[in-house]
Amino acid sequence: MPLIYQLGKSILAWLLATFIIIFIILMPRDVTFETTTGNVFTGVEYQYSFTKHKDSFIDFFAYIKDNKSLGEYMPHYPNSELLSRTMKKSLYIAIPALGLAFFLGVLKGMLDYRLSKYKFWSAPSNGATWLFLSIPDFFIVICIQIILMYLSNIGLLPHITLFGSENFENIILCIIYLTIYPLFYIAKITYTSLEDEEGKDYIRTAFSKGVPFKKVVYIHIFRNAIIKILQHLNTIALFVLSNLFIIEKFTDYRGAGFYFLKVVLPGTTFAVGQSRDLGNALLAISYTIIFTFIILLVHLISQICHYFLTPYDLQEEGDMS
Repeated sequence: MPLIYQLGKSILAWLLATFIIIFIILMPRDVTFETTTGNVFTGVEYQYSFTKHKDSFIDFFAYIKDNKSLGEYMPHYPNSELLSRTMKKSLYIAIPALGLAFFLGVLKGMLDYRLSKYKFWSAPSNGATWLFLSIPDFFIVICIQIILMYLSNIGLLPHITLFGSENFENIILCIIYLTIYPLFYIAKITYTSLEDEEGKDYIRTAFSKGVPFKKVVYIHIFRNAIIKILQHLNTIALFVLSNLFIIEKFTDYRGAGFYFLKVVLPGTTFAVGQSRDLGNALLAISYTIIFTFIILLVHLISQICHYFLTPYDLQEEGDMS
């Protein structure tokens, strides 16, 4: 399948998915509150209106066209400035986390594969990967924070600010939090890919000719396994971005994920007669387009790498299937 065709399909899928998300964001949220004669709340009723939905689309594009801006988050503070500032803060932790998860995950997977030849070491090595994939990473984050607070209280560590986004340690901790699950996921994929390659004819031939184990693993097996590993690059990006919202909210890290949740979540309380519309739909849509574009970009990079690393005969075999 030609590379341009694959990339074109991905871009079209991104446009469709982005449109669907914007369609949901601009959905009218007018509700009818049911109350008693004493104005005591008894229920709420929602009826979808296609006309209002269509008008919200028209108003959205008309506002951008007339004002040539994304609106204001607060007086004299435009959404564009907030977007720029918060996206930079989020990228400071998301990009290193993605790179570390991939690099360290591959090393961990290769270590698991190497230690699998020794029964004594294989159990704790593979067990650690299984354990961190089984336990919710949010629980691991809490455990890390408790350990850091304990070590700080007994004097083994200096005071560390666990919440906020103004200190350097906040960035480092958030990078660690975002790296945990993707790292062990990549480790598992790497181990499985190396194990699948091990039983193939060209590997047995290399061993029969007396090629050293290290050379077989690092040159022959890993070169073919990396193709399978790169196919999961998009999944890793999804893990990092989906955890970004939770980590930023939990640690009070004022990045794009924190403000995105702030503008799309209506809150847990309401008052009778209160509007349920999003407070800043322009900002919510802007964040949506940026986040989905990052996912698209990683997916395109994954497809390009896979295309150029896959041997030509395997590409033809895949096209025929």
